[in-house]
Amino acid sequence: MNNAENNASDNSINKPNQNDNSQQAGSNTVKDPNDWTTGNEPMTGAQKSYLKTLSDSAGEEFNESLTKAEAAKRIDELQKNNKGNNLKSSSNDAGNSNTVKDPNQWKTGDQSMTGAQKSYLKTLADEAGEELDENLSKADASKKIDELQQKTGRGQ
Repeated sequence: MNNAENNASDNSINKPNQNDNSQQAGSNTVKDPNDWTTGNEPMTGAQKSYLKTLSDSAGEEFNESLTKAEAAKRIDELQKNNKGNNLKSSSNDAGNSNTVKDPNQWKTGDQSMTGAQKSYLKTLADEAGEELDENLSKADASKKIDELQQKTGRGQ
């Protein structure tokens, strides 16, 4: 492939489809998973881990064989379904055994972020146009994930 062809193919990857109405100029919409170049690949480790957590919290079956695109859609679906249930709540809610502790209350919160957190943060940071801080603790990574989900629309 010559340089002109290479540049042309690079440009087509980075530009949204002109006929695609799902992404409007100036909007903060996330690219539809059906349009992902790698959407048919197996889901990432971060997706698998997060999807397992969401599925368990929702009392629903976890499907390990999903593609990246299918996993993204399933995560969004479970997040929307659980929005009213508020999976994260204060550690003072002792009556609800399915609550997740505030990251500030984690015994291991000062340890380095997990591989799954790092992978998911990389995805979110890329979508948000931000740099990933590689040295976050588990607790800080969790907070940053929440922040970037709001910014990218993934956590809604």
